[in-house]
Amino acid sequence: MKKLYSYVIAALFLCLISNKIMAQEPYKASVGGLLAPFAVGVSSKFFFCEHLAFQADILQKTGFTFGKNIGYNDYGLRLYWDLETNLNFVFQKKLKEKKISELFWFIGGGTSFGYTIKDIDGKFGVNAIVGLEYLFKNCPMAIQIDFRPGYGMLFSFDKTDKYVNQFWSRQLSPWSHFDWMIGFSIRYTFKKK
Repeated sequence: MKKLYSYVIAALFLCLISNKIMAQEPYKASVGGLLAPFAVGVSSKFFFCEHLAFQADILQKTGFTFGKNIGYNDYGLRLYWDLETNLNFVFQKKLKEKKISELFWFIGGGTSFGYTIKDIDGKFGVNAIVGLEYLFKNCPMAIQIDFRPGYGMLFSFDKTDKYVNQFWSRQLSPWSHFDWMIGFSIRYTFKKK
């Protein structure tokens, strides 16, 4: 893991000191919307250099997942609604280029944190991200599809027993679970001059 951080820091440093690399980025930034099964929000992406980008999404998500209630040491299903921010660093590379468009693949990882709307107070998680981005050359638009598998924790500051919902009878903080999302984004791109 330390090696991965070293590579990311070295790549970022090279991006910042090299004008040649900075000139090859697909676009400077993009802003738009994100739609996923059981989620909706806003999405933005910023390029540091040709292959390294930062993506930030703010969304309202309905999660239905299997996990472990650590307080009671048992397993079950969980339904929750939250407002969350998902922040990811991605490595992106061109896969195919045509006259009117470019296709990129990307892989990366990041974190999510937020506040659940009912029953639990907070959420924190880590995730991977992998996907494709389709960029139009003559139009300032980008279309992206991605998969984000991860690990999440729901936690409460109230340590007492609760009746959460029809899927889970008892909840004691924290709730450990598989946190995932399949996202579809359409963003307006700000091209370099």
